Amino acid sequence: MRNYPANSPEAMARVVSMCIMADSDIDASEFAELQPALYEAVGLNQTEFMRVLAHYLEDIVAESGSERINLLQPERINIMLGEITGRSERINTLATALRICKSDNALNNAELALFRHIMQQWQLDLTDLEIEVSLAK
Repeated sequence: MRNYPANSPEAMARVVSMCIMADSDIDASEFAELQPALYEAVGLNQTEFMRVLAHYLEDIVAESGSERINLLQPERINIMLGEITGRSERINTLATALRICKSDNALNNAELALFRHIMQQWQLDLTDLEIEVSLAK
């Protein structure tokens, strides 16, 4: 897995990418409705964000070798989460991911499990996210 500087736009974009891929599917609505907000929220343009998403997928495939790929492997997730250390960056990243994943009008079990894990690791609660999402409207 690539290393990104702490709290960098790339580190935040990779966590958002991980959340988008949690259900093993990229829904067009996850990008169509939120493109401007998505890129602005993490500080990258569309090309830069897509590069981070592509690198994330390349790294997972390279790590798996010939084994089955587990997108929700806790060790990998925690390494990526460790690159975002600032509280405001954590809240912004998770709120952005939540807005995107909700755009298809469904949060499946994998997405919910990942969001719960991130909230626990980052010591965030729903109130933190609610405030951030309400400010972004």
